[in-house]
Amino acid sequence: MDPIFRTEREKQNFLSYETYKNDSSIFCFHSQIELYFIEKGEMDITVNHNRKLLKEGEMSVALSFDAHTYSTPEFSESSALFIPLHTCPDFIESIKSRRAAYPFICDKKVVHEIKGFAVKLSQCKNNPVKAQGYIYLILGLIMENIFFESADEALDANLSTKLLKYINDNFSENISLATVSREMGYNSSYISRYFKSCFGIGFNRYLCTIRLKNVLMLMKEKKHTLTHSVMESGFNSLRTFYRAFHKEFGCTPKEYMK
Repeated sequence: MDPIFRTEREKQNFLSYETYKNDSSIFCFHSQIELYFIEKGEMDITVNHNRKLLKEGEMSVALSFDAHTYSTPEFSESSALFIPLHTCPDFIESIKSRRAAYPFICDKKVVHEIKGFAVKLSQCKNNPVKAQGYIYLILGLIMENIFFESADEALDANLSTKLLKYINDNFSENISLATVSREMGYNSSYISRYFKSCFGIGFNRYLCTIRLKNVLMLMKEKKHTLTHSVMESGFNSLRTFYRAFHKEFGCTPKEYMK
């Protein structure tokens, strides 16, 4: 399935360092920078269109709104540092017209240094000046050790967040590229280009993905009929839903639920 905006992560818009065992995640994106460290074992990681099996001592970098997903083939222990945009405005400004072309760091010496700063950062929450220093030490090393390429459109974090929140709040209504563009105060051509450049997926396909996800959630609750679930999710007809569902999953909803 295509990536979706992770609203629960957006609500936790603060610096955090978390640890996991045998982690896996949906294909998603959010505004925070996410640095992911492999402590033990192996993890299959995808960031945008880059996929790699990372091993102990290696890491991945998901910059703001980069689509990413994690899975554990057999066993893994890992950790992740989440850096909100408001803590590093200079870094965001410096890379707003660039994207990570290869978002993995496999030099274990460099990863060890970044990880050490991440641990220290997690321990100085009551000292914002010291925390700011560690954030920029980490991001400085990131800039030196991943490859960048030019983006079609410069990243506007505020616009990206507004776009995704508006779609998430209104997908069940009769919205379109035109209505969303008007709401954002831009023309449709610009929003279409920006959406594709920023999130790696077209507007209409993303909207359809959000609606399909909601139908699946309602179906799993087993409280409503399929027709009710489809209409509550913003599809204008069962025929449109069935066509979109089969295109995405290659089967019928009944077959999928089995």
